[in-house]
This record gives sequence, C-alpha cells and structure tokens, in this order.
Amino acid sequence: MEKDRFDFVCLESESGRDVFVRNSVSGEEGRVTSCAADHLMVDAAAGERRCWDFHGCEEVGRSKDEWPRR
Repeated sequence: MEKDRFDFVCLESESGRDVFVRNSVSGEEGRVTSCAADHLMVDAAAGERRCWDFHGCEEVGRSKDEWPRR
C-alpha cells in the first residue's frame, strides 16, 4: 500500500467507516480499527487483533467510484 492510501484508510477508519485490508505476506484479511505510526491495527477474520505494517497491506472491498486512482 502506498502512503497516501494508508492515510486515506486511517481517515476512513477514524471516521467510523469499516475499512478492510489484506496482509500480502500472510494472506489474512481484517477490519482496520486504528492506525499508529506506519502500522494498521486490525481485527483479523479469525478473531485475533493484529498490528500490520502498511507497506505489506492492500485495501480490499473498494470500487473505482469510491477510490478512482485504484
């Protein structure tokens, strides 16, 4: 994920919107609950809380209308 996408995901999450990301290393997906420094705090699908570096993540579930630069 690029830095501008990370910033966007954080803003969306802070606004109370559900934002989902996938960890490209583990393949896990989860809902972003907060951001800190260069990391996403994520509630993973398996129920665990994870902390992922944004460089190894990608946003999932957004259409081109919602994020036209995708």
